[in-house]
Amino acid sequence: MIPKIPDRKKLLADYKKNATRYEALMHRLQRRIVGLFEHNHVNADVKYRVKTFDSYFEKIMRLRSRHKRPKLTDLFGIRIICPFLEDLDQVERILVTNFDVKEVEYKGLRHSFREFGYDSIHMLLDVPELKSAPSLSFSRNVLEVQLRTILQDAWAEVEHELIYKANFSLLNAPIKRKLASLNAILTLSDVIFQEIRDYQKEVQTYGLKLRRSMQQKLDNDADFSLIPGVEQEMLTEANFKLATPIQPKNSSEKLLFQALQMHSAGKMEKAIELYTRLLRMRINETVRSIVYNHRGMAYFVLSRYDKAQADFEKALEFNHDNFRALNNLGLTLRFKNRFDKSLHVLNRSLELNASQHEAYYMRALTHKDLGDMARALKDCDRALNLKPDFEPAMRLKQLVLAHSFGG
Repeated sequence: MIPKIPDRKKLLADYKKNATRYEALMHRLQRRIVGLFEHNHVNADVKYRVKTFDSYFEKIMRLRSRHKRPKLTDLFGIRIICPFLEDLDQVERILVTNFDVKEVEYKGLRHSFREFGYDSIHMLLDVPELKSAPSLSFSRNVLEVQLRTILQDAWAEVEHELIYKANFSLLNAPIKRKLASLNAILTLSDVIFQEIRDYQKEVQTYGLKLRRSMQQKLDNDADFSLIPGVEQEMLTEANFKLATPIQPKNSSEKLLFQALQMHSAGKMEKAIELYTRLLRMRINETVRSIVYNHRGMAYFVLSRYDKAQADFEKALEFNHDNFRALNNLGLTLRFKNRFDKSLHVLNRSLELNASQHEAYYMRALTHKDLGDMARALKDCDRALNLKPDFEPAMRLKQLVLAHSFGG
């Protein structure tokens, strides 16, 4: 007995009757998911779609060959595209926490090491908004989520055109090898991008510890907060080639990494020794400027202000535009009670980069030291204009106002 074919006209009428409502529901779901990601500081692109009627009907007919009464689960779909592999885990956790997850499938796990193909995480979610909406025949009101990296998404688009829409069995061996190579390159690229990101996070962690070590030195000056961004010097320096998160291959990279480890661990003498060895190597002038600045910071923590000043000045000799070295020099001069010189240096730094809320704050402190409360107040306002939640500037402003009005 030949099974009855679904009535296309009736299905189309039902589809058109509900299409506008489906579109509105999916738009709201997309905004809800975007809001969850923003709340959790996740960078991801979220796209939605309601399956077109032609695709819906075609899939029903295709599934009927295997099921007497097929049930589609992908009428409603959201695709989430992340920059890095680690983002996939975070997004998955957010979805599991906030939705009723009925099914999770890791598509790439089906491939052997010789195979290539579609890599993605597919999830089926029960969503109240969809459950209350009218259902179409042969379809479940569930949300299918596809979760991929940018490179996985690129492969999926190419695969759909070259393989899924074609007869894969007709592809000859050389073409199959080329496709396998392309997929391997994209997969490896995802891994390498993640390694680079891990390396950067490692260096950022050291940078944070460097700043904290200087902050501890400044505990007697309760109004002071150290300038952030030290670690970014290394991350933006193109001449240091990143290898793996833990084991840089270049000898100068390795030495620098060890120096940062010692510095962040508070072992200043050892860090200075390693920075000094690095300065004896053949490194370009921009990197040399960065290393002098770091060594100067270590000297500063040890209260060896003359050596710290000399290193910050050396950093500027090799890179006149190193505004971080100018800031550190201004700080050192302030500690040596050379306030006018400190102001001159901080002015130079702000001429190079006027968007530094921390430099305005440092200059405000120096104005306060000189008894110029009006200028100190103006610089506090400039710092807060750039970063309204910058608490050190808020506290200093209150102190200056209290002093000015005798409070």
